[in-house]
Amino acid sequence: MPSGLDGNPNPVVTAERTAILDLVAERVLASQRDRVLVAIDGRPGSGKSTFADELVTIVRDADRHVIRSTTDSFHRPRNERMRLGSTSADGYIDESHQLDLIRSALLRPFAFGNETVQVSAFDEPSDSPRIEHVDVSEQAVLIFDGLFLQRTEFADMWEIVVYLDADERCDGEWLDFLLGDGVGSRSEQASEIDERLHRSRWPRYRDGWSAYVAKFAPALHATVVVDNNDFAQPRIVAP
Repeated sequence: MPSGLDGNPNPVVTAERTAILDLVAERVLASQRDRVLVAIDGRPGSGKSTFADELVTIVRDADRHVIRSTTDSFHRPRNERMRLGSTSADGYIDESHQLDLIRSALLRPFAFGNETVQVSAFDEPSDSPRIEHVDVSEQAVLIFDGLFLQRTEFADMWEIVVYLDADERCDGEWLDFLLGDGVGSRSEQASEIDERLHRSRWPRYRDGWSAYVAKFAPALHATVVVDNNDFAQPRIVAP
C-alpha cells in the first residue's frame, strides 16, 4: 500500500455518519463528467484519509471505477523537506510534497482521459521512492486526500472539494499533549511543555497550517464543509 493511505481500518459507523457520507457520495455520483476529481482537504488529524476511504467504498458500491491517492504518497525526500529547517512553516507548505508531479503525473492525466496515471511516487516512512501506476477506465472518480489541496497549484483541478473541519478535536488533542498529566512543580511542568513544543516542531506544523488557512480560506471555497469533530456525529455546515 502506498504511504499515506492509512485511514482507520475500523472507522466509526453510525446512522449520522453514514448519512453524511451518502450525501457527499450523491454529489460525486451526480457529476456529468466522465472523469470526476474529488479532493478531501483538512488539517492534520482531521480524518481525511478515513473519510476518503469511506467515500471510496460507497462510490465503488455504486459501480463506479474509483482511483485513490493522497499527498502523502508524493512526499519529497526527508533532506529536501527539511532544507529550510525542521521548524520552517514555509518548508512545510512548499517543500513537503512533489507538487509538480502530483499535477503532471496524476491530476492532469486523469482529467484529460489518460488510460494510466501515477498514484504514488514516494514512501515517507522508508524515505525512498515507491512508484505505482494504475489503469483508469473511461469513466472514473479520483478521490484524493491530503494537505493544502486548495493551493494555487491544484485549485483549478477539482470538481468537488470536501473540507473537514475538526479544529475543536485537534486543538483539544494538542492541549492534552502539551499539558500532559501536570506532574511536578510549575517549573518542572513548564520545562516539560517546552520540551514537548520542541519535540513537536510546532512552528512548522501549526504556523504552516495557519498560513494556509489565512491565504486560501479553504473552508470558504470548498464545495462541502463537514464538521468532523465528532466522528460519530459529523454534520454538513456548508453550503
